[in-house]
Amino acid sequence: MDSRPPVRKAKCLHLNNAQDVDSHTRICDLPDEILLRILGRLPLKEVVRTSVLSKRWEYLWTSISSLVFREDESNGRTVFMNFVERALLLCQSSPLKLFSLNYVIDGDEYVDGDESRINSWITAAVRRNVRELRLHLGIEHPAFIYSLPSCIFRCETLTEFHLLLNGTLRLPSSVCLKNLKVLALEYLHLVDDRSLEQLFSCPSLETLSLDYCIWPEDMILNISAPKLLSLSIVERDSFLDIGSHSRITIIGPCMKSFDYYGEFLDDYAITGSPPLEEAIVHVYHPSDIERKPDLCAPHAFKLLKDLSHVRLLTLSEDALEDLDENREIIDLDSLPFFSHLTKLKFTTRNVDLDSVTFQALVGKCSILRSLEFDAGVSIESGTAEGILDPAPQSFLTSLKEITISYFHAADDELLAVMILLRAAVVLEELVIHCTEQCFLHFPGDLIESLLALPRASSRCTISLLPCEMQIPD
Repeated sequence: MDSRPPVRKAKCLHLNNAQDVDSHTRICDLPDEILLRILGRLPLKEVVRTSVLSKRWEYLWTSISSLVFREDESNGRTVFMNFVERALLLCQSSPLKLFSLNYVIDGDEYVDGDESRINSWITAAVRRNVRELRLHLGIEHPAFIYSLPSCIFRCETLTEFHLLLNGTLRLPSSVCLKNLKVLALEYLHLVDDRSLEQLFSCPSLETLSLDYCIWPEDMILNISAPKLLSLSIVERDSFLDIGSHSRITIIGPCMKSFDYYGEFLDDYAITGSPPLEEAIVHVYHPSDIERKPDLCAPHAFKLLKDLSHVRLLTLSEDALEDLDENREIIDLDSLPFFSHLTKLKFTTRNVDLDSVTFQALVGKCSILRSLEFDAGVSIESGTAEGILDPAPQSFLTSLKEITISYFHAADDELLAVMILLRAAVVLEELVIHCTEQCFLHFPGDLIESLLALPRASSRCTISLLPCEMQIPD
């Protein structure tokens, strides 16, 4: 209950009302440029509703430079399409900073050779010198071949293009996007022609992302972008397919990072690039189909050799397993020295130090400073004999940090820790992230048990920390 005298409360109420009016006045007094920035952060339907506030606001929204349309099934398709066309008709801002469309295409709405209403919206955005184009187009008929307006692929102002299209994309005969810096494609069936190579080799392209795209059968493709900094490829599950048998060569004289996630059913090569800052190679085998390590292992090994100049390398444990299982068809002795590699990380599952590929790889890392096992480490053979003995060069001269996650303190894990401590002569820090069960069920004091293990480095400290996140699938 408010104990203030009535006069005091009245004064406070009057003051608060005055503050509200003053705040409203200040907002209305803001210049159009600032108001448009505020409107640009709101959903477009909410932006349009501001037109009823006052005479000044009636057409202010038509000058916004970002148009984001997302189909709302609750309002019906016809209402949505009419809304898009009215907004494009009234909004006259040029250049258009962003045009984003999230829409499901009905096969009856687009007939091959005829311009659909959707394409007319995209064309309108291109005519207004759009800089960033985001198209999320679901197609109800996967066999449907979609042709985007050809004007997209010669738009001089376009710097960023994101396209999700769960179907086949037909490109125009010529692609000329001289200012395109970011290209992200998802769920596309790519067509083998000269224009595809042109699209991936734009002169200003810096970031290229290909997620769940399907390569044409037996395609030979060169990705040669002189300013390309980052390339990411996520391959779609092959199901019963055995891959497209395509060969993709990446020529990136400025490239700094490369990420791959997939089954390595196709052949990738990297050439003409300087030492990469980071590379991720994540071999993935869907659990519901038969693994094909004999097919993917040569491709993975070939790419691994191409990445010998990387500074930070992340490998999935599946990559090690595939290479181990196919030692008869790959030559681990031909693995080059990773003379720039300072950090090596393993993910997805615990690494078995018995792995021949693991031992061969760390033996080729002459200046390695950090070694991480994001999903744990173990010794399946149960013996330490001959493992990292003799110790690799980096274990003797440069390896300073080892991090182990998802540690359960099982006997094979403790043995693996002992082997690492025994081999790492200049090690300064061992960090172990333990599971909750580890702390609850280990008989005795775990840190004392670890400190009692023989160590080659007298300066090494051991830290126990709780796990911060779940193991990735």
